[in-house]
Amino acid sequence: MRKVLMVLMIPLVVGFSASAAATTLSGKISVSKKFMEQLDAARKETEKAQVRGYWNEPNGIRPVAPVRFDLSSDIGVAIYMDGAKDPKPDPVLSLNVLTGSLEKNVVVIRPQSRIKFIMKSPFDHELYAPGKHDFKPQKQGNNSFRPIDFYSAGVFEVKCKLFPHFQGWVVATPATHVPEVNKSGAFTVEDMEEGKYTLKVFFRGKWIVEKKFEVSGKKQEIAVTLNDVSGKAESSEKDEKEEPQKAEAKKEGDNAKEAKNNE
Repeated sequence: MRKVLMVLMIPLVVGFSASAAATTLSGKISVSKKFMEQLDAARKETEKAQVRGYWNEPNGIRPVAPVRFDLSSDIGVAIYMDGAKDPKPDPVLSLNVLTGSLEKNVVVIRPQSRIKFIMKSPFDHELYAPGKHDFKPQKQGNNSFRPIDFYSAGVFEVKCKLFPHFQGWVVATPATHVPEVNKSGAFTVEDMEEGKYTLKVFFRGKWIVEKKFEVSGKKQEIAVTLNDVSGKAESSEKDEKEEPQKAEAKKEGDNAKEAKNNE
């Protein structure tokens, strides 16, 4: 009887220890004033070469609408665990195609995953991805769907032959976690293993921020600020290392100054 009880208790202990080691990560993506200014400047440069609608011109009654940026749609977040094996493909992702745009401008998936593009517009579209031989323009009407497999890692721009300004991006990358970001920039990842990780933020087909961090507790928080739209990736790890070094150098300088005064 005792042997039976001991055998039954072992899985319970193992299960308890495994859940105790799991970490919940709370993240926050924010946008700086500099980022929004760069975004607005880029929009104005684009509009110089295009015919602007009268509703977007200053008319003394209604000002020009400020540039819009939706954190839940315009960026993608991927988290990689150091030393982790390549993850399995995602379940089939259904993605709505609206008139002239995708419902989410940046979509992050794992390699060998499938996206089902579902047409939710009364107008026909012909979606394609330049350079992807199996994603060529093909007419798609309302309520139809088109499955596309993204076998290998890479960034694929999704365009439309019938809507020249249509833009969307699919980022296929072997991420350990792909969190959903809400409109305020917040996200949550549960059941993370202890270890070292790298977080990347993708915007308009390029990763623009990279941040390294370590998971070692039950609850952790991480914050990332977007500062540059150019696509030149920033690493906050450098900043995190430089700040303690600056503080240490300042401390050493103060100590040397104090010792000199005491002489």
